[in-house]
Amino acid sequence: MLLTEFNALIQAAGDVDSYALWLAAPDKDGFDVDLSAVGRVDIQWEAAEVRLYPASTKTETDSIDPEPVLGMLLSQLPSEVSPAEDFRILVEIPLLRDDPGGDAPGFVDLRALHIGTRSREVWLLVRPATEFADGLLPD
Repeated sequence: MLLTEFNALIQAAGDVDSYALWLAAPDKDGFDVDLSAVGRVDIQWEAAEVRLYPASTKTETDSIDPEPVLGMLLSQLPSEVSPAEDFRILVEIPLLRDDPGGDAPGFVDLRALHIGTRSREVWLLVRPATEFADGLLPD
């Protein structure tokens, strides 16, 4: 997902800055969700990338509080981005960083944004929404 698209989705959603923010992926069996707070935001200006890192439960070196809200992330993103100079939003996976025997870290494109207005949550999806089992996404 590009930053301009992300910003347009957030603006269309209205006042969601105070909503809880999570990185989300379907777990390996597909019946549950792996959730992680955003632990760090790294802007790679030369590569035109925004890199989001999941929070670690073992370290306290992250730049965002353990359970951030969307407004905290938005304050760290580049402002006034033109489509010609757009940034790709990437997420480091696996989301559950401290799982023993987990996959080697890598980056994937942010695939979708899901906003649960009743639950007051914003989920940044690293897989398409269609890959999440029915009823798993917040409402």
